[in-house]
Amino acid sequence: MRQLTRLATAAIAVVVATPAAVLTMGAGTAGADTLMSFAQMFRRCDFSTNTFTGPTGMARAFAVVRTGSSEVVADVDIATAIPFTRYDVRLIQMPRPSSAPCNAGDPGVDASALVTDAAGAARTTVRGTVETGATGVWIFISRPSAFRQAPAEFYTTDFIADV
Repeated sequence: MRQLTRLATAAIAVVVATPAAVLTMGAGTAGADTLMSFAQMFRRCDFSTNTFTGPTGMARAFAVVRTGSSEVVADVDIATAIPFTRYDVRLIQMPRPSSAPCNAGDPGVDASALVTDAAGAARTTVRGTVETGATGVWIFISRPSAFRQAPAEFYTTDFIADV
């Protein structure tokens, strides 16, 4: 019994310490990993907010963005989403004029898809070449709607990560 108690205490200590270690991986510095959280904020391609589209989902997402010599990579995780559902992920480079679209395949936009499992969890990696003049990136996760142009569900990062 005593050994089980020690094991449980050690496991709890690891779980509590892990987020602090992840957050101190060098967020905001070039070449380091940046942990990014998501919110249900609908954003335009220039990262400005659209106040007329409200939140609809219940998923929890986070991403780790890292840059190499000329590449940006984002590992995106989602949990508690709708099971067996496809979500589109876009890595959008900044600065970007408000008139420029940010659809998959547009310059400065790299895309991937993730499909959730029975528990509503999924993971994907989005990678692309850093565009000339890019200073940062942000991520947009969306679930397309069958009946309108606005996404049925969406999540965007809280800030723009440095590249």
